[in-house]
Amino acid sequence: MLAGCGGGTDGAGSTTPATTPPASSPSAAPTTTAPAPTTAAEPVTTEADCPYLDTAYVEGTVGQRTPTVTTTGVPGGPPPTCTFDKPNGEPALVVEISQAADPVAAQTAAVERVAALGGTAVRDIGDGGGIAVGPQTVLAVADGSLVVVVTVNQESSLQAREIARTVVGAV
Repeated sequence: MLAGCGGGTDGAGSTTPATTPPASSPSAAPTTTAPAPTTAAEPVTTEADCPYLDTAYVEGTVGQRTPTVTTTGVPGGPPPTCTFDKPNGEPALVVEISQAADPVAAQTAAVERVAALGGTAVRDIGDGGGIAVGPQTVLAVADGSLVVVVTVNQESSLQAREIARTVVGAV
């Protein structure tokens, strides 16, 4: 009974080692393949019109020509970030939209975005948020579970508010 488990003799008294089946034989233990690690989709930036904000409207509102518009987003994710660049390549306007876990988290994120900049409360756009006016104006508001952040390269809240109202109405 033990002959199948170990080596045997070769007739001259020498011991022969037991052989193990190759890994590809049917008697080998089955192998499992670990699932491929999941990675979050990488944002894609393209030169394209903003899907929720018209370039002519932006130029009229901020009073600057913006011949180059880029969008940055994850396919299937929230609406993309839209950047409207002046002819010298500097951003005149950036609109970022992100997804929060829920409306309360969106409001918290909007307020926190401008709090460090000395922002004040905004209650008349979307579900509220804050605005900070300085060399750049940053306005962040919640709209449901979305966070809309508008950055204008001017020290004026009027343009940021106008753009934010339009974006919230479009998304």
